[in-house]
Amino acid sequence: MLQHFSNNEYIPYNELLAFYPWETIGFSSEERAIVSASIGSGKRNICIWAGMHGNESTGIHIILKLLSEFQMKSGLADDFKLHVIPVINPDAYVRYTRRNGMGMDLNRDFRAFQTIESAKLIGWIRSIQPELCFNLHDQRSIFHVNGISAFTSLLVPSSEKSQAITLTRRTLMNRLGNALNQIDYDLAGVGRYSDEYYPTAVGDYLMSQNIPNILIESGVSYGDMFRNKAREFGTEVILKTLIAKDEDCEVYDTLPLNQKGQLEWVITDLLYANMRVDVSLKRVEAMNGHIKASIYIVDDLGDLASRPRLFEMDGKDLVLSEALIVDRPVTADFGSVVFEDGKIIAGQLKE
Repeated sequence: MLQHFSNNEYIPYNELLAFYPWETIGFSSEERAIVSASIGSGKRNICIWAGMHGNESTGIHIILKLLSEFQMKSGLADDFKLHVIPVINPDAYVRYTRRNGMGMDLNRDFRAFQTIESAKLIGWIRSIQPELCFNLHDQRSIFHVNGISAFTSLLVPSSEKSQAITLTRRTLMNRLGNALNQIDYDLAGVGRYSDEYYPTAVGDYLMSQNIPNILIESGVSYGDMFRNKAREFGTEVILKTLIAKDEDCEVYDTLPLNQKGQLEWVITDLLYANMRVDVSLKRVEAMNGHIKASIYIVDDLGDLASRPRLFEMDGKDLVLSEALIVDRPVTADFGSVVFEDGKIIAGQLKE
């Protein structure tokens, strides 16, 4: 049985390598092992990868959960063979950054294939010839659907600039829609990601090669900054899509497009420099050695009443004397919570 990791835990890469019998399929630009695993005895091959951006780790936990599910559910394992790469970009993962060790964004390299990692991923997919692929990412907390935090966004990518609904796309949209019909989840907070064509992105490239794939973007929800709900939902989407029919279904089509503009923490109507303003704060995460650390920055200030937000605190009784600089760590006393250089030194923010 797979080792259990706590819900909000960043898994150091050495620990991830050690706890499962992965196969090393290559090495990154900085010579870290890129590993994969295959499980199941079925003839229907499925490819799933995560960690293309090193600061997006929810997909890794989804993959670990899927491996556990396949160990326990013989029916799935008899029909399907699951092929997974938990982290395709280990150099970025150990730094908790988006780009690889050479400063390249892998998800903008699927035309030139200049990075070792993107070439390895495509070679791996082509060697398996999967029926379906799942491309796992995390999305920023700015996304919402109709004012509700977008805890997951889904996409059946375009295969060309015209964004035409090809037979491959329509069949996969139907299959995903039928899967969503079978999931016992309220779909409020589930959106569609933009299908604007990116010729250098992996999903669009694969669709142009007639290789069906689904993008799953895991986001935050109210009271869940660690994306636990997205993790559970993403796992269910994959499991249900494996067995879903491709008969006509418009559920995917009716998902609302996600929108940008959501704020994280907003302190409303406080007195600042003789003005009544709202102040929004955002958590930024980075690596401190082998430990993921968080600091809080000023995201915006002014009249923010029309912006959706995850959490709100009434600041009408607060007078702020410290200067605030947008995009810089916050130093301020908000009464119930006090910050210094981006760190909380007293109290805590509601989550």
